[in-house]
Amino acid sequence: MNRFRKIAGSITLALVLGVILVAFVLGDIAGVGGALRMAGADPVVSRIGGWHIGPITLGGTTIKGREVRDQFARELDQINSRSPTRLTNDQAIMLGLPNRALRTLEQRVLLDRAITDLGIVVSDEQVRQNIAQTPAFRGPDGQFSRAQFQGILQNMRITEGQYIADLRRDIALNQMLGMTAGATLPKIERDAIFRYRREQRIAEVVAVQGAKMTDVPAPTDEQIKTYYDANARRFNLPERRSLSFVALTADDVAADVQVTDEQLRSLFNDRKADFDKPEKRDIDQVLVNDEAQAKKIAELVAGGKSLEDASKEATGKDIIKLGALTERDLPADLAKAAFASKEAGLVAPVKTALGWHVLRVNKIEPGQTATFEQVKDQLEREYRAQVAPDLLVKRIEELEKALARVDNLDTAAEQLNLKVRKLEAVDAEGRDANGKVVIEGPWLADLLAAAFRLREGETSGVGETKAGALYVVRADKVTASRTPTLEEAKERVAAAWTEVERRKVAVTRAQEIADRANAVAELAALARSVRSEVKTSQAITRSQTDAGAGLQGPLVAKLFELELGKSAAVTTDDGAAVVRLREIVPADPATATTEVETLGKELDTAAANDLAGQFVAALERRYGLQRDATAFASLFRLEQQQ
Repeated sequence: MNRFRKIAGSITLALVLGVILVAFVLGDIAGVGGALRMAGADPVVSRIGGWHIGPITLGGTTIKGREVRDQFARELDQINSRSPTRLTNDQAIMLGLPNRALRTLEQRVLLDRAITDLGIVVSDEQVRQNIAQTPAFRGPDGQFSRAQFQGILQNMRITEGQYIADLRRDIALNQMLGMTAGATLPKIERDAIFRYRREQRIAEVVAVQGAKMTDVPAPTDEQIKTYYDANARRFNLPERRSLSFVALTADDVAADVQVTDEQLRSLFNDRKADFDKPEKRDIDQVLVNDEAQAKKIAELVAGGKSLEDASKEATGKDIIKLGALTERDLPADLAKAAFASKEAGLVAPVKTALGWHVLRVNKIEPGQTATFEQVKDQLEREYRAQVAPDLLVKRIEELEKALARVDNLDTAAEQLNLKVRKLEAVDAEGRDANGKVVIEGPWLADLLAAAFRLREGETSGVGETKAGALYVVRADKVTASRTPTLEEAKERVAAAWTEVERRKVAVTRAQEIADRANAVAELAALARSVRSEVKTSQAITRSQTDAGAGLQGPLVAKLFELELGKSAAVTTDDGAAVVRLREIVPADPATATTEVETLGKELDTAAANDLAGQFVAALERRYGLQRDATAFASLFRLEQQQ
């Protein structure tokens, strides 16, 4: 009996080990594979299809981490090649590019399975024709250029095989969905959308501002208290800090940079060519192929004709204006001839590898040789600016050492003859109790941010701003944010109550004006009653505004709800406004064929993309898709660490 149990146990163990071995060979074990992944492994992050036996998934098509990383890199390169600013890996990860890369790979697998199951075959000839007809792959002669084709693929970081596979898939997808014919929006719907989007309206606007509603009585003490009780936190006093700090920029220490005449003379000798101004000559030329033509032009000019007329007569061409040039700007042969004469005028024909040149010097601008005295001040400023950042770092290092010795900012600064500046009771934006900014400088935002992270009495380390300024700051006193008493805030509470009440009055007056305007009252007279005026807007569409007329935000939306000649009141940030529809400018598709065609393509593309998206979603449901979220997240955490 015991022997039988041992045999049965061995068979069971063998079966279990066999199942685990098969699972590792064919794919990951759900929940176990992730735990058993070793460093450097290429984890499965997504699987399409397969068979499920309990917790085990067998078969199907897997997408692994390396594939996702490669696709991520390709898509990031493509984005960066089209943008003037380059995204870093971390920025791309934050923007969700890894998810897009994985989704692209999953869609390829799903579509490939559908293409196979439906028996769709795309011939090599179809692929060749599509590539040959792609404008981007054509050379200067308008024909397919293999060099152009390979160059574009190289820039896209995909192989020829990958591109052909993607193209074959796109052609098959078009066949599956009938996208070229079936996804076209009917003309009647396209025209209706065009009319809706391009319809323009002209409005008359009357602003009813709360600030102008001066007939609101002053609040009573009871009203002030009621408003304060309901809105006390609105009047909170911000946290304030009294600070001591040392802040230095390179400009602050530039005057302390030591520089001698000997150093400046050495700099002058090294850079003398930068200060000397070489002679310049304004030159025109005629370029011909043979000497006979060149001589004929020169003879015509010698006979009294202008170079322009001589060139037209001899060659039928206009002269070439080279502009103001130095001797270095011209090839050696031309420069020697053009700069040989001391006076302006025609230069004898000169032969170069390009042909025969007939030159005319129009104007000579003499060169100038700079003296040390002329540029000494400039050299000194530049030298100080160059050395100042190093001296700045040295000063701050000295301050750090002094602080380590004495642990007191005032004493350390005094030892180094540095000025300690003081600020009393400022908020996080550097404003005093009256709202006035009492501190300014390139270090302001960084210094305040550091200061408001300190505990009372604590001194910061050396901070550096993006502009290169350095600072050390101490929080001398911290006054926490608090809710003021009613007496402390009474004036502000009364002002806030009055502002709210004036806005209420403005909303009421605006509604009265709209109602009376709809009863055919004169809008201009109604506007004057609230110390305002009627402003007529430009013709705008639903997606446009006219800030000059006050027509923006909710007023635009209301304008496109109105009937012609009707008015409505709209609440705004500073009160209210009345908008009246003065004129409708309908859009006519027949007179904007190009725009309608562009819109049609946009709508067709949107419809095609929507159709393709629905199709891919159906394939997901049919074949099944599983993602390992842990493996995927770990994959790009490693990417960020690297």
